[in-house]
Amino acid sequence: MKVNLTLVLIISSLFFFSCASTKNVSVDSIEDKNEDILIEEINITEENQVNVSEIEENPVTEEIVEVKKEPTESELFIQKIENINIKCVSAPSVVTKNRNFSTPYEFSVSDGEMNPLSQISITLTYPSIKSDDDILFSSVELISDENGKISFVPPKPSFACISTVSAYPTPLNQDEEVIKAVNQKKVEAVWKVRSDVINKGAVLFIWDFNEKNRPVNNSYEILSEFRKRGMTMVGNAPVNDSEYIGKSLDFLYKENYEIIEDSYGYLICGTVKFVKPVEPCEEGYLCSLTSKIEALDMKNGKKVFSKTFNHEATGKNWNSCVSKCKTELAKMIVEEILFGM
Repeated sequence: MKVNLTLVLIISSLFFFSCASTKNVSVDSIEDKNEDILIEEINITEENQVNVSEIEENPVTEEIVEVKKEPTESELFIQKIENINIKCVSAPSVVTKNRNFSTPYEFSVSDGEMNPLSQISITLTYPSIKSDDDILFSSVELISDENGKISFVPPKPSFACISTVSAYPTPLNQDEEVIKAVNQKKVEAVWKVRSDVINKGAVLFIWDFNEKNRPVNNSYEILSEFRKRGMTMVGNAPVNDSEYIGKSLDFLYKENYEIIEDSYGYLICGTVKFVKPVEPCEEGYLCSLTSKIEALDMKNGKKVFSKTFNHEATGKNWNSCVSKCKTELAKMIVEEILFGM
């Protein structure tokens, strides 16, 4: 039994040492392998760092291709008219309403070097309708000829006014930039149509008042101004007493029509009054006048004109400032009647 026990102990001891020795070798081997793996990872990381650095120093660039934007029709039109110049060559003199224009409006179209441009569409606008004090315009499109010329005879004018005829390149459309470019090329000519009162004549019922607002006499200054403008058929109305001041226009028309019928074209009525008494001022004396003027067609009694005028003037004394104010006011009134009635 002892021998066997000893043998067992010896065998057990050998088995223990054998196992222990085997475990030690395995751990060392694993550590060595782990160390090799770590070194490889470090080397890989360093290589990666170098590659990243190279990428940063030499970045890859993308080629950008710029696509050129084609100009719009409006932009092409604006470019086209940049080199166009329009000029008024001639315009009719004063014409009387309800009479034809004796001469045309003429315009020329050229380039920047004043060479004639043919086949250019030009729009002309002109006064065509009058509604109260508002003037409405009509337009016509014309094409320049081989000499770059445009000629236009307006229709017979039916009302008197001072206005303009405008000429500009016919716009392609109503785009804001197109209209702006067209307006920069616009030129204007005077449109001057006077009333037929100059030929038909008129009778006046216009009274001057004094500073106390009492009627004094018929306005000499307005009558004189009409005559200075070439009117021969003008004078004070046959029914012209101060007692009729304030009567209706219809009453004045009928009373005068019974005497002169329509041998004179118009009956012009009104007053010239002081706004306030003449007063001293730095220039001497100040006169302030107001005048309401109305006109009737003697054929039918229709009111064809109505306007209020105000004016001030200074002078070295009472007489000079009042005389100056009445004369200047008369010019304003007659001018407005001749080109506004």
